[in-house]
Amino acid sequence: MNIRDYLKTHFAKSDRTVLEDHINDLIHQFEIFIKTYPNVLTDKEKQLLKLSIEYHDYGKLNKLFQDKLKGKVKSDEIPHQFLSPLFFIRKYKEQLNLEEMLIVIYSIINHHARGQDKYLESTQGNDLLIKELENKIKDFFQHIGITQLSDQTKKLYSKYLENITHEIKNTENLNKKLEEKSSFINSLIKVSGILIRIDHSASGDDLTVEEEPINGNREIIFINYLKNQGKQPTLRPFQNKFKDCENLVVVADTGLGKTGLASIWVKRKMFYVLPNRTSTNAMFETLSAIFGREKVGLLHSTGLFYVLNSLESEDYTVLRDYNNTKNLSKPITVATADQIFTAVFKYPTYEKIYATLSYSDVVIDEIQGFDPAQIVPIIKQVKETKNLGTRYLIITATLPSIIKKEFEKLGFQVVIDDPLTLDNTKRHRIKILDKDIFSVKEYITQKAKEGKNVLVIANTVSTAQDLFSLIRDEYKKTNLLHSRFIYKHRREKEYRILKDYKENTGVIWITTQLVEASLDVDFDVLFTEVAPADSLIQRMGRVWRHKREDYKGDYNIFILTQVDEKRVSKIYEKSLREKTIQLIQENLTQEGFLLSEAKRHIVDHLYSEKILKQLNSKYLEKWKEVERVLNSNWTYLFKKEAHKIFRDTFTFEAVPYIFKEDVEELLQRYKNLKDIQDLEKRKFEKISILKQLNDYKVPVPVYWIFGDEIKSKSPYEILDKNLDIFVLAKYFEYDENLGIRISEETLKKYNFDEDIFI
Repeated sequence: MNIRDYLKTHFAKSDRTVLEDHINDLIHQFEIFIKTYPNVLTDKEKQLLKLSIEYHDYGKLNKLFQDKLKGKVKSDEIPHQFLSPLFFIRKYKEQLNLEEMLIVIYSIINHHARGQDKYLESTQGNDLLIKELENKIKDFFQHIGITQLSDQTKKLYSKYLENITHEIKNTENLNKKLEEKSSFINSLIKVSGILIRIDHSASGDDLTVEEEPINGNREIIFINYLKNQGKQPTLRPFQNKFKDCENLVVVADTGLGKTGLASIWVKRKMFYVLPNRTSTNAMFETLSAIFGREKVGLLHSTGLFYVLNSLESEDYTVLRDYNNTKNLSKPITVATADQIFTAVFKYPTYEKIYATLSYSDVVIDEIQGFDPAQIVPIIKQVKETKNLGTRYLIITATLPSIIKKEFEKLGFQVVIDDPLTLDNTKRHRIKILDKDIFSVKEYITQKAKEGKNVLVIANTVSTAQDLFSLIRDEYKKTNLLHSRFIYKHRREKEYRILKDYKENTGVIWITTQLVEASLDVDFDVLFTEVAPADSLIQRMGRVWRHKREDYKGDYNIFILTQVDEKRVSKIYEKSLREKTIQLIQENLTQEGFLLSEAKRHIVDHLYSEKILKQLNSKYLEKWKEVERVLNSNWTYLFKKEAHKIFRDTFTFEAVPYIFKEDVEELLQRYKNLKDIQDLEKRKFEKISILKQLNDYKVPVPVYWIFGDEIKSKSPYEILDKNLDIFVLAKYFEYDENLGIRISEETLKKYNFDEDIFI
């Protein structure tokens, strides 16, 4: 029998789809891709992608794999994608050159992550694979007439594996090639990345590699949206001026129509990236209103649950839509940065992201809100994907000088002082008080009793909790919001804060940095602990936000300069805080207003290399550390040193102990779903239970759980590893009004340093 004949009788999946049908499903998805985006790939790249599709699953002819599908054995021993190249090499070794062979073999090997750390990390891993193939080839393929690995195939496969390991999987070498705009690496990334997406699409129910793009005139679509909203149906001068720029960084104030600019600037497939889930949800609603909900996907860790919350009845198409969103198939995707910009770490299958971005337009909103541990990877990925063909629009209210210089190096047009980007309204009259936040609690409640809606922003969760406990006893209309509530309670609180400032008077909301960029609130007065300029200016933006006229009252921004240094210095450097206060004082008007132009100047100045060096700031040091990590292998990120750099970036989601019984009950319901016969209903019920489980989770910093001081104290137990259900130890107390906290008694009992729980 010809090898292709075996494809008709051997299975690709446990649902008994035969390999020939599965490969044809991939070819169908390939045709959809080429029809939707005919110019993304060159003719040669299309040929290599078709070859990758043809051979990607030949390794599943392995008898052990077939027996595993039938439940006869538990392991197929060598992942199928490492067997598939053997069939391809035998046929095409004389027909393609080295680079073409490498592109196809890499794409095949890389379409799943399993086994890469074992076989592609080193020469020893390559040798191990060849040795295992020699020993087991008869067991794998005797039934189709293959009993040994020929010397020529072995020699060629060894050469290709060595090249892949040292020139493609080696992060430092790969980064150099990306910087040099290597056409070979560009083709390899596009072919391998699109293969991953095509394979996902063909393997799922009712999925497509690309949905129908937005073909209409985007300006007309946006103007029709303005009409429907009862707004002036014309573009603003700001939007007209920048709509046709290529790669652009524009500093512009809130209220000038930045979302509108993004909507008409984008000409191709669109990704809109924001710092956090709350602002991402809001932008998803806005872009859905402009372009139609069916055109927009929401991509973050709880995106599906957010969409399910908005449903009035069961709608099974939501699951299909979300799977298409995860596969990057939507014409517009609104995403948090972690979903798109961690690909720069070159984890296995990162090419899926890079390949898709190569024919996309990306909008990044409020880039200055990121820490160096986030901003440095973002800038590096922007550089690498721009070389692949991505267009970028960066929109931000302020732009630190150090970031501005990086984008100028990349050839971006950087606009920081155009008159059309400035809001000249007097919004923020500032009073700087040499006091701590607790000493002004009477003043906070007095403002509320006068009918003002008061926003208080503390630098740490523990400070916010302590202040809330003090104030709520004497003033009942006091609320608390921070990141360490379970998702169910946090969602309720976010809804209430948005409703409160519009519908009620005399309310006090005590919060943390969470509200800096995530919630579109507009309070009358702000009391805030001192922070670096970029954070303070974001906080000020929550007051007198939507008004068109100048503010004429008494001070509406109060900055408290005394903080608990032991706690706050772990988050914000003292030198940056002190320099911020100096710069604000120097730039206030005679009446005490801080105007838009001055805010930009302060941030630009504070984060210039010159001032950072003068202040001996750790900001530059951290920037350099992160750059070094980006040239390390993916596995380095799991080492202690890298964890230290990214300790404030990563969180661990777990269930407070108080909800353990509720979660156990949900897990039992989840196990009983097998009794539901209707497949669609079972899927929907499954997602519904997962959503309820997620509602009980709270994000806590990774170092709370894995830090040296805590891990010996059994900080959590595993309820269900497959579903990532972890329950926090009892000493992580939870209160619906306060969130997660550690009592004084517990701190003493376990001899914890309270600093780690800030």
